[in-house]
Amino acid sequence: MSIDTVYESVRQKMRLGQLGTPKHKKVIEFLKLLWNEDEIKLLDNFDMAFQFLSARKLAKKAGIIDKEEKKKVKEILKNLAQRGTILSMGNQYAILTLVPGLFEVHDLIGKDTEERKIEIAKFWRWSFFNLLPQMYRAMDPQIFWPKLPYDAEEKLITIDESIDTKDQQILPGELVTEMIEKSDYYAKLYCQCRNTGKLVGEPCEIPEELGCFLTGINAKMLVERGIAVEMTKDEAIQYIKDCEKAGLVHMGMNSGGPETVTFICNCCPCHCVGLSGMAKVGVADYGRNNFEPRINPELCGLCDTCVRKCPMGAIIHQYPIGNNPADEKIIIMTQKCLGCGVCAANCPKNAINLVKVRTNGPPKTLKLGDKSVIELLRGSM
Repeated sequence: MSIDTVYESVRQKMRLGQLGTPKHKKVIEFLKLLWNEDEIKLLDNFDMAFQFLSARKLAKKAGIIDKEEKKKVKEILKNLAQRGTILSMGNQYAILTLVPGLFEVHDLIGKDTEERKIEIAKFWRWSFFNLLPQMYRAMDPQIFWPKLPYDAEEKLITIDESIDTKDQQILPGELVTEMIEKSDYYAKLYCQCRNTGKLVGEPCEIPEELGCFLTGINAKMLVERGIAVEMTKDEAIQYIKDCEKAGLVHMGMNSGGPETVTFICNCCPCHCVGLSGMAKVGVADYGRNNFEPRINPELCGLCDTCVRKCPMGAIIHQYPIGNNPADEKIIIMTQKCLGCGVCAANCPKNAINLVKVRTNGPPKTLKLGDKSVIELLRGSM
């Protein structure tokens, strides 16, 4: 078996349910950057991503009997886990999917060289725009679900009267406010996507400090490991509002289960894998929620705040051709809109409401293979 065949074999095994590692020559080049020939031959003895095996069991699967060679297996796995290219849990190890999976683990806990970090970051930047969006688009159900801004239920939402009365309630997972009210422990985590851009000399205007938001046990686990920063409830509310003012979208998991109040990524369209993917392949097939913004022309000041803030470029300022001032207006292109509410949260005239126009409900829980997102999160922390 050629060594390229071994790398291809491991690529195929870096999969869990619909979440896989796409076939592309740059992916193989990336795997060669991560693992040398001895390492990839050892990793080929895993059957799938997130399958935890001890060094002893992996050596047995590889047919290794010699005592010194068994020690070498343990050393290789320990080194790869320290570099953040595989996952360790106690004395057991696992290979990962690309994103989520390897991307987060390598960035958060990997102790790699600066030179390798930069080369790896270059691959992530390329994959966010050229590889992963197509994979996420093909997933059913969709993996991402934009949450509405803080206090949206009280200040921003109206219901389309054409919707059946029984479907008019706000569903689990639609509001970021739920994350605040249904938990008593909060933490923030820098944006790994924007940090990747900074590593390759392509920084975002929005600082990576405005990143992910976590609650409950997952937040506590990351704080205890020195990865995330604990916040009070008031600090958490302000953090969420700061993200909204910066034009970031609260991207949560498409689930009605515990995942929906566990974490969100606060995404920009230029660096973040979730949002940049929507812009790449089209929001309608990717991650649209149940809401659309509506502008009150009597309140609108034509200030263009919403035009500048919209992460999808779905809002335009139409200028008149003739002399009728009524022809000047702000127009929302609903086919491009994901319903995030960033425009409404930032409107200085409170001229934008969010109208519920669909009744799509998330699955009870979001599973990848036989594991829920919660199980994967806890396993990787």
